[in-house]
Amino acid sequence: MKNKDFEALVGEFRKKQDELIILKGNDYTVGNAQEDRLWNFKTVAGLLGITPLQCLGVYWLKHVLAICTFIKYGKVESEDIDGRFLDESNYNLLGRALVKEGQKGNVNEVELPGKLIRQAMPVLRKTKARPKDKRFDNSKRRKVPSRGRSVR
Repeated sequence: MKNKDFEALVGEFRKKQDELIILKGNDYTVGNAQEDRLWNFKTVAGLLGITPLQCLGVYWLKHVLAICTFIKYGKVESEDIDGRFLDESNYNLLGRALVKEGQKGNVNEVELPGKLIRQAMPVLRKTKARPKDKRFDNSKRRKVPSRGRSVR
């Protein structure tokens, strides 16, 4: 593709991307787009007990997997591939907004109608090492000579 053609493609893509993010933003924020553009991620996250960024990750991966399907099979069924690329790019922007908001310290607060939920990221607990289970101790296992075939 010639540079001139590529630049035209980029311009067209970005124009469609801008139109789509505004259009879908109104749908996904249930009228709250003026107040909080990230409302849907926070609401779903609060209902599921995950972070808004984790919620976005699920939505984003849906489009990435559709793109992978297109790469492997040359087609996607429910939506054209241009729409998938547009959506994936827009989720990158929304993810950036969630990260930026998180830098202000409130990404783990989710406000549902009438209540504020403060979410904590899951904490990995340190566990004490368990004593070895003697049933699975292979140190005294009898070695069997190989007969030229591999065992799976």
